[in-house]
Amino acid sequence: MLVVGVGAGAHGARAILTYLDSPHRAPVASRTVRRRHGQTLASTIADGVSALHSIASKLAVPVRHSAIAYRLSEDADAITAHRSPRPSALVHETAAQLRYLRFTGTVPNHGSAVLCDMGSTGMTVSVVDLAEGSTIVSRRTSTYCGDDLDHLVRRHLASNGVRTDVDSSRSMKEKLSVGGVVTAHGTDGEGRHVFTRKDFEDIIAGPVRYATMVVDQTIAMSGATPSTIVLVGGGANVSSIGASFERHIELRTQVPEHPELVSARGAALLSADQQG
Repeated sequence: MLVVGVGAGAHGARAILTYLDSPHRAPVASRTVRRRHGQTLASTIADGVSALHSIASKLAVPVRHSAIAYRLSEDADAITAHRSPRPSALVHETAAQLRYLRFTGTVPNHGSAVLCDMGSTGMTVSVVDLAEGSTIVSRRTSTYCGDDLDHLVRRHLASNGVRTDVDSSRSMKEKLSVGGVVTAHGTDGEGRHVFTRKDFEDIIAGPVRYATMVVDQTIAMSGATPSTIVLVGGGANVSSIGASFERHIELRTQVPEHPELVSARGAALLSADQQG
């Protein structure tokens, strides 16, 4: 059974076309749709969903269910108000994330865990009761976000004679999360700089310390004793953040494969439950 799952955020949406019984496998198709200046989030989501329905139509396999994971209630209201030709069920992103993490066995069915959603505009830290599937406490901060890390990368490169754009800085940030070195070239054809993983970790050390403090404080506020921290969202690919959590908070920290797709995959799993 083909289903569509969408994870929505301030900068756009990630949508996947997948089989209901295997959302953990490579999607049949996926779309990352950036929110254009002046475009509503609902319209951005509709573009991604429409693209996947078109692909399913070419495959001659119908999409049976569709669900969108949202973070803010006002986003849910706006999506509902949007006259989409392909209506989708709405699920909260924490519920979607937890559903997928349970499906893959990343978290158990009892105790508590911390979900850290590392997005482009902020970090949401939620301590969840795994038995009840409920949120004990949740805290969001815009002080630690992917956009700021990208800015720090661009500023570092500019100080070394290399001017680059957002997409290039983001790509370098992701490469340095898994590798040791990249060679940066200016988008104007000028400048060259060897950018190391140590350079990257040094320039983001302050934001990482702040993020660690926020997680530690949120756990203390919850009164719970979580067994693990799970990092999701595109920013989870920055390996030094998980290492900092494990070192300072002393909790096992996990990053699912393709953490940026966790909300969309969880929404896909919940789509059939929501739509019957």
